[in-house]
Amino acid sequence: MITIHLPSPVTVQKYHCEVLYEGPPGDEAAIGIKSCDSKGPLMMYTSKMVPTSDKGRFYAFGQVFSGVVYTGLMVCIMGPNSGEKEDLYLKPIQRTILMMGCYVEPIEDVSCGNIMGLVGVDQFLVKTDTITTFEHSHNTWVIKFSVSPVVRVIVEAKNPASLPKLVEGLKQLAKSDPMVQCTSEESREHIIMGVWGIALGDLPQGRGGPCLHPHQEKSDPVVSYQKTVSE
Repeated sequence: MITIHLPSPVTVQKYHCEVLYEGPPGDEAAIGIKSCDSKGPLMMYTSKMVPTSDKGRFYAFGQVFSGVVYTGLMVCIMGPNSGEKEDLYLKPIQRTILMMGCYVEPIEDVSCGNIMGLVGVDQFLVKTDTITTFEHSHNTWVIKFSVSPVVRVIVEAKNPASLPKLVEGLKQLAKSDPMVQCTSEESREHIIMGVWGIALGDLPQGRGGPCLHPHQEKSDPVVSYQKTVSE
């Protein structure tokens, strides 16, 4: 049904390149994306971090827009602040996998136009990043959600000695859910913001994993109300 009613990546990427890629429309990366060229430089966008059975580790799930990704390939991982060299890493791909629901299957390589998962790069990714082999590449555009986090809770460690575990758990939570934001205030309070209360209600044993439980105490959810329209 999907293949019947939706255009293929080869057809649609020529129209979507300007909203996918921040760089100039004439560089090698943009040309590779427009033509969905498997011989072009690798351009991959990771859209989600999926928790693995290995505690604290993630699969990097995303789509390949240009080139081919395979095990052992040396890639450049570009985060939001890659222009300032803060989120720029040169690392090899440990393993490429095909993700089918709850099942994960190793695969030799993945060409452009397909979605897949990567193993071994999660510690260098924030939430959504660009993975490329093009030396002068720009970032792909970050996903913009139509809603803002309106539910917030404050969490704190029951025991000061458990604070590092809490901080690590918050980092994992922020990676695993693109709609969740974790911040630290000057008062040393750790604030978790989300779109819906269910996600925050499941926090201790759900998406945050064992790193947030039982080492934290959580306040009641607070909802931000706005009576005016703002940009």
